[in-house]
Amino acid sequence: MRCKGELEIRKILLESLNLQQEPRVSISKMHHLREQWKASLRSSLTSAPGNSTFPEDSRNSSCCKQSCQVFIKDLGWERWVVYPESITFVQCRSCGSESTDVSAQCCKPTAHDIVPFVYMDDWSSLVLSSVSLIRECGCDPGEETQDPEVMTPS
Repeated sequence: MRCKGELEIRKILLESLNLQQEPRVSISKMHHLREQWKASLRSSLTSAPGNSTFPEDSRNSSCCKQSCQVFIKDLGWERWVVYPESITFVQCRSCGSESTDVSAQCCKPTAHDIVPFVYMDDWSSLVLSSVSLIRECGCDPGEETQDPEVMTPS
C-alpha cells in the first residue's frame, strides 16, 4: 500500500536525520552512485532484527499496525537520497471503532528496525545516517485492562 500524507512522513524522516530542511544538491551520475551503494549495503547488511520492547505474545487485537511503502522518489528526494529507494512506514493505531480509550492509550510501537540512510548534504558530501522505524505495534502485557484513571503516564 502506498502512503498518503507524504508531507508528515517527510517531516518525521527529516527530524530523524537531524535535518532542518532537504539538502539542495545537484550531482551528476547520482544513478551510478545509488547503484554502487545499493550493491554494497545489500551485501553487508542482513535483515538485522530490530530492538523488541515486548515479547511477541504481547500483541493483541486492540492495537493494529498500519503500514505502507514510501518511495523516496514520491517524496521528491531522489536528488539527494542515495539509499534506500523505499522504506516501510508503520504507524500504530487502535483497531476498529469499538476500541476503548484504554486500548488507544496502550497501543504503541513494540519493535523497531534501524534503517541506514545514505544521502548528499548541502556541501555534496556523502552522509551515512540511520533512522529508527517502527516494525511492530502492541500493548504492554496487562496494560490494556488497566483503568485509565489509575494509569501512570509513560
